[in-house]
Amino acid sequence: MAKKDKDKDKKEEPEAPVDLASRIGARSEPAPPPPAPAEPQAPPPRHDAPLPPRRIDTRQSGAGPAEGANEPTGDDRSGAILSPRTPPGPGEADLVVTPLPTPDDWHRFELALRSVRGVGQLRTEYYRHGVLKVRVTYSGGERLAQVLRAGVPGYRVRVIGEDRSTLQILVASEGDERHPG
Repeated sequence: MAKKDKDKDKKEEPEAPVDLASRIGARSEPAPPPPAPAEPQAPPPRHDAPLPPRRIDTRQSGAGPAEGANEPTGDDRSGAILSPRTPPGPGEADLVVTPLPTPDDWHRFELALRSVRGVGQLRTEYYRHGVLKVRVTYSGGERLAQVLRAGVPGYRVRVIGEDRSTLQILVASEGDERHPG
């Protein structure tokens, strides 16, 4: 008899119609508008860029101390500091050299590099932790990598990476030859 009571309770409750259209999105509420995009944050400060000047240049054309040359205007403070680094131009290449453990090694290598045929102006981009980056002006018939392999006076050069505008090399001075001990 207990089974009949359960069936009886089920039959007494009327079944409500199921609205399938709302489940598939036919009568859905309009989607809320997307949230406004967040303002882009300023990039973190770069640690490999040149330092900004410590003093304001007082040698501006025609401005003396009485004319307010020492007081920066509000426009000067609000502008972003532009990075002076640009990609190499025609006839230029970035040369990344390692290991040059001391500034003396760096200086000696730059002097030796200046004596290579076809190498013109050198501009040091940075020197940190034994790595030197130099912008080199080169005009020659061969690739710069081949010229450097052939001879930087006093150095053995091994090219470890090369693309259109950058050349990465390992250097060892000829006086640093290691002998098995």
